[in-house]
Amino acid sequence: MRVVLYQIALEEKNARLLFQDLQSIKAASGSRVPAEAYEAVYHGEVDAKTLEDIFCIFNMAHPKGYCGRSLSVSDVVEVFGPLGNSDFFFCEPAGFARIEFDKSRTRRM
Repeated sequence: MRVVLYQIALEEKNARLLFQDLQSIKAASGSRVPAEAYEAVYHGEVDAKTLEDIFCIFNMAHPKGYCGRSLSVSDVVEVFGPLGNSDFFFCEPAGFARIEFDKSRTRRM
């Protein structure tokens, strides 16, 4: 599965968002997930079939060369389909929520 993992950049101005659930982030950011606070920390293929598989990979068996934090609440996962289309999923305290996310506003790797 081809994925991109986005994490909130470790800067003082983003500290209030780090590790917060979706409702809290939206409440603090005008009812949206502020893509400009995120940076892409991984882009590549992983041996996964589900979002739960991705969670396990980025917590227990990081891909070679991965230097980001373990996947946690407030992280966003972009999952690409077979035709190149993608969907975005916000990591919640329990599971994932599909979200709108403007990746053009994120920081690049």
